[in-house]
Amino acid sequence: MIPAILLLLLSAEPPPTVIRIAVPQQEPPLERGAFAAKLDGLEAKVLRVQGPEDDLVLLLVMDVSGDATLVDTARDALVEQTGKLAKNQWVGLLRSQDSLKALVDPTADREKISQAIKDYAATGKAGLLDSVESVASIGQRILQKSGARVAVVYVTDSNIANYREDYTNPVINASDARDLSRKFPDQLVREKIQKISDQLARFETPIFVVQLSFFADPINEAYQRGLAQLAEESGGLGVFCRSRGEIPEAVDRVMMAAARHWSVAVELKSGKRRTVTVDVLNGDRDIPNRARFALGK
Repeated sequence: MIPAILLLLLSAEPPPTVIRIAVPQQEPPLERGAFAAKLDGLEAKVLRVQGPEDDLVLLLVMDVSGDATLVDTARDALVEQTGKLAKNQWVGLLRSQDSLKALVDPTADREKISQAIKDYAATGKAGLLDSVESVASIGQRILQKSGARVAVVYVTDSNIANYREDYTNPVINASDARDLSRKFPDQLVREKIQKISDQLARFETPIFVVQLSFFADPINEAYQRGLAQLAEESGGLGVFCRSRGEIPEAVDRVMMAAARHWSVAVELKSGKRRTVTVDVLNGDRDIPNRARFALGK
């Protein structure tokens, strides 16, 4: 039987008439009635504003298979943070190693989510790059069907070498001094990240990432920069841990950012534009926000 969360993928996608812009909470706090927006530099009508106190569906995606001590620390932090969420904030649990699988459909049952996190099997190949587009698509359908805010939180310890696809960009011709892989060993990673970025521009769900392990080699550094790019471009946040002791604070920071983000729905008038850039203001404050959207399929 197909889990209910995945059945959303089977329904037809209506033509876009609204863009929902993810906006991070700010200090001092934003004012609900003071939002204004521009599309491609022109004033646009704000149709609806949802803030930290409004309904939320949070899709928690696990992508860990490495150091057991890091995984256990992350589990404990996630159980604690999901327990702090408000009653109108639902949590669904997925795993992305090897292939994307829904473990628990979105629920307000904290005990169910906590037990599923504790039972989660941290094995297999890394799956974030292979699954993030599908998860964003699921989030998009939930946005359209429920009207609630939606956020995706990835908890990952992925090493680029742990993917099924080889991103290490080996030298194709060892005798060719002009082989660019010698100068740009992270080329495949950067190309993959850009491709995913272009695809995620079609969706409105912000992506948040907690990377439990920091890897200092050049290819993994390019990978980690790419994860930060994907999160920031979607309106989310990426946090990277250099030690086990940083994990609880990182999980807390990301979960709170996901739970407290604003969603500003702006009217999208018909036209032949393939992309649109957005600017969000709150009173006289220019607010950091998701800036780029691709329109249509």
